[in-house]
Amino acid sequence: MTTQFDRRKFLTRGLTLGGLALAGPAVLSACMSGDSGSASADGFGVASQRLAWIKNTQFAGSYVADKNGYYTDAGFSGSDLVSGGPTAPPIESDVLSRTFVGVSQVPIAGSAVAKGAPLKIVGAVYSRYAGCVMTMGNNPVNTPEELYGKTIGCASSSEPVWRNFIAALGLDESRINTVPVQGDPIGMTVGEIDGYVGFVNSQVVDLRNKGFDINTMLLADVGFPLVGQTYITTQENIDNNREKLKAFLHAEIRGWKDVLADPQRAADLTVNEYGKDLNLNPQSTYDCCIAGNELIRNGSAGQQILSISDATAAANIEAIAAGGLNLSVDDLFDLGPIREVHEENPDLALA
Repeated sequence: MTTQFDRRKFLTRGLTLGGLALAGPAVLSACMSGDSGSASADGFGVASQRLAWIKNTQFAGSYVADKNGYYTDAGFSGSDLVSGGPTAPPIESDVLSRTFVGVSQVPIAGSAVAKGAPLKIVGAVYSRYAGCVMTMGNNPVNTPEELYGKTIGCASSSEPVWRNFIAALGLDESRINTVPVQGDPIGMTVGEIDGYVGFVNSQVVDLRNKGFDINTMLLADVGFPLVGQTYITTQENIDNNREKLKAFLHAEIRGWKDVLADPQRAADLTVNEYGKDLNLNPQSTYDCCIAGNELIRNGSAGQQILSISDATAAANIEAIAAGGLNLSVDDLFDLGPIREVHEENPDLALA
């Protein structure tokens, strides 16, 4: 894989990433950022981060890190948490143009890298990807083979991962009727579709709290061992702004440790401050936070949050290779910075 890369050339090629066109040059030229440099007399500047979605509890670790001053403790002047959502530019283009890091998923980041984007995954919040097949309790799908003959709704943002999952497990795609659904699984509850490609820490919780009997098949548990909610940044930042990157990861780890220790406070911050404009349901938000915490923990003693083992990185590469992404571990991951953070700060490990 070519390592020398012209950032401007990538930004102006208008690549398509999982059905989402990367923002064109007119948009990107207006938001090119100059705050990605090394520490100066004023520290690292702003810790700018592009979130993968709206400001729900999925990003509570960053809210806590901001609220508790962990970014400023690490040498930043503050933070800028940039919302995502259905109309937001692709995360990868934002990281290449205006934010220091972004939150993405392995197949989506891998697709950008395969097309030449100078990006790397440097950590992951979730030990297991949150994606699942949701079905009604009276018509459950519990194994991949039970997808045959079913009509499964899938939002455009989830389709790259869904197609990769089907390929990785060697399923016959022609026997699964995948239909586009605009981010809402409610049609499943009235029999319009048999299932929905959703997330155990969001739509599943919402429907259960509305009284629906929802069955889930977590993709990571049935042969698609992806990590989830990965942090991505540019190769330039890894090479030239390593201490800034490590400072950012240190702050994030502290935030996520607090979320694990006190999910109620994390939920309250989400509802009342960071996601206040969303009018989130407090109970559902707390339940979503609990579901996310279960994805963070891997069951090992002394777990190092955000870190990814060599074996896990290799398994992720193998999983996405079935979808046509022929990358090596080194093409997609740079785990040196996060490992250095934990080596230098052993107190960050979970007890």
